[in-house]
Amino acid sequence: MAEPIAPTLASGGLVVLGIATGINPMFLVAGFIGCWWYNTYVQPPLPIIQRLTSGVIAALVAAWTAPPVLAWITGSDWWPAHVPAPTVGFPLALAAGFLTHRVIGPGLLRIAQKKAEDLT
Repeated sequence: MAEPIAPTLASGGLVVLGIATGINPMFLVAGFIGCWWYNTYVQPPLPIIQRLTSGVIAALVAAWTAPPVLAWITGSDWWPAHVPAPTVGFPLALAAGFLTHRVIGPGLLRIAQKKAEDLT
């Protein structure tokens, strides 16, 4: 029964990492949860160690991308003034974690490939 405890330990480790480095622990855990959620749809199911490592990578991506996107969204003219910015932070990090390996990563690789082809 090692599988249910593994995500809990990883989330606890992410909180410690966030506190030690100054990265928002809430965004780290939300990104990890988003990736864990995405991994439930992957067929065939990934081994536990691959799910954990992909979750940690997605947590870091979510924690680094959520604050600038959050600042951009809440600074827009269409953002309602009565809605506080932290309200959207957790769902944004969750979505970033969910989309990291399926959308964000391949998109960045396509952009890099186009830039490399332009240089040659």
